[in-house]
Amino acid sequence: MGANLTIYCLEEVTDYFEFERLCHDLIALEGYHAIDPLDGFSDKGRDAIHVNRSGQTTIFAYSVREDWRAKLAGDAREIHKHGHQCDTLVFITTSDVTAGQRDEAVESIRNRYGWELDLFPVERLRILLDVHYPHTKWSHPHIFPPAFLKIQEQLGSTDRRDHLFISYAPGDNVLAEWLARRLTAEGYFVWCNRFKALGGEPYPEDVDRALAARTFRVIGLYSQSSLSDPETVRQRSIALHIGKERGQEFLIPLNVDSIIPDQLDQVTRTLPFITFGHSWARGLAQLLDRLESSGCPKSLMTGKMVAAKTLLVRDVLSDERETLFSNCLKIERLPNTVYRLQAETDIPREKAAELRFSWAYRRVNEERLLSFEKPPSFIKDQYGITEVEQTSWADTDYIEGIRTRHLIRELIRKSLVVKCHEKGLLYCHDAKLQYFPSGLAENDRLKLVRPDGLKTFVLAAGKRTYYTPKGLREYQYHLAPTFEVRSDLTSDFMAILRVRLRFCTPEGRAITGKAANARRKNLTDDWWNKEWFNRFLAVCQYLADDGTISIGEEEPARIVIDMTPAHLDAAFGVDETALDALSVDRQSLLGQESDDLDEDVETSEVPND
Repeated sequence: MGANLTIYCLEEVTDYFEFERLCHDLIALEGYHAIDPLDGFSDKGRDAIHVNRSGQTTIFAYSVREDWRAKLAGDAREIHKHGHQCDTLVFITTSDVTAGQRDEAVESIRNRYGWELDLFPVERLRILLDVHYPHTKWSHPHIFPPAFLKIQEQLGSTDRRDHLFISYAPGDNVLAEWLARRLTAEGYFVWCNRFKALGGEPYPEDVDRALAARTFRVIGLYSQSSLSDPETVRQRSIALHIGKERGQEFLIPLNVDSIIPDQLDQVTRTLPFITFGHSWARGLAQLLDRLESSGCPKSLMTGKMVAAKTLLVRDVLSDERETLFSNCLKIERLPNTVYRLQAETDIPREKAAELRFSWAYRRVNEERLLSFEKPPSFIKDQYGITEVEQTSWADTDYIEGIRTRHLIRELIRKSLVVKCHEKGLLYCHDAKLQYFPSGLAENDRLKLVRPDGLKTFVLAAGKRTYYTPKGLREYQYHLAPTFEVRSDLTSDFMAILRVRLRFCTPEGRAITGKAANARRKNLTDDWWNKEWFNRFLAVCQYLADDGTISIGEEEPARIVIDMTPAHLDAAFGVDETALDALSVDRQSLLGQESDDLDEDVETSEVPND
């Protein structure tokens, strides 16, 4: 065995796929946060790639072979042969590389291909693993056996107080798990016995030693059940003793369910508690502030990824690429100019509320208006509106004192309101929503074609029954689209469509507030991504003409929006059958049969996929 246990483990690697995962983790920690692993044998010389915001491409290649130089040359030839974009080649090897060998390899790659070469030989890996990211070794037991890591710990190479220890009773499992994930996502190393490991070292077998030697703070969950749990009481006693010895607030107490001072000992009741009983979000914010002010180490750069992995079983991922759809619509064409208009007669505010469904404009003051197009004749004649000038909005930051991009977003959104009105949607003043009235679509069915070619429909309006202590109540619902326009998602303007719901009594009286929320929960209890996506597509396709949503009468003032939602291709997909095996029957949890309460069931004209 070599003098260094880390080097010994690297030199003895037999599981290449586990070594790839180790390299991916280290590279992400080194700042390549958007690394894209390319698993498999047909990688064409590449194990991973990374493209930064400037478009610079880095390709990663890993090797456990002794003839590392031949492997480097072979990978470089493959990358060049297949025409892959490459600015820097990062090569990681478990072999030792001399200074002369390094200089020769760097010069050879630069002269032959024009790329920069960044070498990670075994000694450089050792520094990363022993000095900068020692916690990473615990996540790869096939390379670094826990027995070896414990030897290193005993030798003092990992003697650091960098973990948060969550002490809680079994009755507080839910909060403890949530807290552990949230703190991990923030970048802290967390010990919580609900998890084998969370990015750092596994949950300690010797808790007392871990509290004294490796823990930065103990987070104690104080609840009624914890007061009588022997192990929890013992852990908090140790934490109080350590804090007294060090002269610091080593124990951070959280009040989970209204613990009162009379239930606590004289020392504990004087501690500054953080209340979690009313709002976990507010409690977490206070806890993060206290950890920040205490200088708690945040060394887990991949914390969000580590926390997410605890929620998703690895086997549910598939190697098949998957298309992900958003609720964003690309705006393909906008008018080049904005009309500056003058009104002889002021438009009363109460009248303006009606005009917004016929004409999209921005009121600057009593006389000055801005719009993509001239007003309809009945508005123009009634208020004596005349054109002052047209302004190219792309060439100026402000128009009439209004920031241009804000103005354009407003005019696009208001134009979509006009489009909905033209297509027959009505406005509910109580709910403040535009909605599909009953009878607008044939049989209240909005037809749609899904991206996979499946033809189906959804109901634009319907009736349901709702259980109350006083008996069943009938209500009506209507789809109600709302729009937001953003210019910070991409370089272009994007329209975001959200499908909301308007509720009313059988007589047509709007239902709002808590009553509406209760009916929304009743209606959408079994609506998942597919159901919401179908309704999103149905609204888009209803508003569209010939594949686009076109707004405006005259060609120069016309807005054109792509009705196909913006989407991207993910490198891997989700195995739905694996998810089914892990899922829980929601209706059995609710303890009710919702089908017995429904008076109508939405069905498609062809079998659903």
